[in-house]
Amino acid sequence: MCRLFGGLSLNFSIFSKYLLEDPCSLYIQSRIDRSKLQGDGWGVGFYVNGFSRIVKSEKPIYEEYERFKVVVRNLNSLIAVAHIRRASNPRGLPREKIISIENSQPFGYGSYLFAHNGVITIPDEMAAILGSWKLKIRGLNDSEVYFWHIVKELSEGRSLPQALKNFQKNLLRVWDESRGKHPDKDRPYIGLNMIFSDGEKLYAYCKYDEERDGKVKSLCYKDQPALQMSYVLDSEKLIVVSEKTNVEDYWKPLRSGQLLTGQIVDGKIRVHIEEV
Repeated sequence: MCRLFGGLSLNFSIFSKYLLEDPCSLYIQSRIDRSKLQGDGWGVGFYVNGFSRIVKSEKPIYEEYERFKVVVRNLNSLIAVAHIRRASNPRGLPREKIISIENSQPFGYGSYLFAHNGVITIPDEMAAILGSWKLKIRGLNDSEVYFWHIVKELSEGRSLPQALKNFQKNLLRVWDESRGKHPDKDRPYIGLNMIFSDGEKLYAYCKYDEERDGKVKSLCYKDQPALQMSYVLDSEKLIVVSEKTNVEDYWKPLRSGQLLTGQIVDGKIRVHIEEV
C-alpha cells in the first residue's frame, strides 16, 4: 500500500506543508505504522522550465529525511507529484530484484509524471500486449506496466479518461485469457489509484474494490478506507493525497471510479470530476 501526493498550486512553497510538516504528512505516513512501513523507495516529480524532472531513491524515506526535505523545500514548480513505496511483488521475485532506482516512483516520459498505488497482478501478460512500448520498461515494478499502457494510449491520441477505460478493458480481457496460469490469484488488480500530470494539468484517479478492500483503514487517522483518496481545494491550491494529512483542512473524498482533473484558469485553480 504505497502513498501518493499530487499538488497544483499558485504558491508552490505550500507543498512542504503536506509533504513534511503536517501531523500526517507524506513523510509521517512512511513510518507511522510500524507494521506497514513505506520503506521501499521514494520520489518527487516536478517541472523546470516546462520540462519534467524526478528525484528518487530506492532507500526508505525515513532514512533519507534530510535529502527529502532539501528536495521539497527547493521545489519551484506549480505541479508536484510524490510517492512513497511499499513494494508489491506479483511475480514473486527476490526482494533485491524489486528494490532499485528503476523501480521507484514517480515514472516519467516527456512531460508526463505518474505514480500508482495498487498492484497489477499479471504484469508480464500486460507488458506483452504493449507492442514496441514494452521496450521502454526499465524495472520490475508492475506499476510501470500500468504507466506505459497509459502513455501508449495517449500517444495514439486518446484522452486520459479513455486511456484509463481502455487499460481496464484490456486488463480484464487479458485476465480472462490467462487466469488459468495463475491459480494463486483471484483478480487482475488491487487498486488502480494514480496521480498523473502532463505539465499543465494534474489528474488523480481512484479505483479499487470497495467491498473487498474498503475495510482496510488509512494509516494515520484510520477514519477512511486506505484506498479512498482525499483532496483539498481552494482558488490557489489543489492537493490530492492517498489520505488526509491533517484535520484542519476541509478534505473531500475521491471515491472509487472518480477521475479528478485540476488546472489553472485565469489565475485560479479549477477542478472537474467525472466517473471513469
